Amino acid sequence: MWPRATWTRSHEDVRRIIFRARPTARAVRYEVFTALDLAGEPPRHPGEFDRLLKNALAERPRTFLVGEARWLSGEVFE
Repeated sequence: MWPRATWTRSHEDVRRIIFRARPTARAVRYEVFTALDLAGEPPRHPGEFDRLLKNALAERPRTFLVGEARWLSGEVFE
């Protein structure tokens, strides 16, 4: 099994996320939260959760490897 985070170069942050079949938007948010190693508890409300993730992702470039992406709907993948 791959580690949750793999660093390929000192300036490149690569994270791998594996989803189960047909994950919900909530499951995707939680997995991204976990992959980013964010402190604290995940927000309960989707809008607040999305803002937190967008702000965290805007801090620096990252590469996400998404296992089983074929199971994601367009809405969830977005």
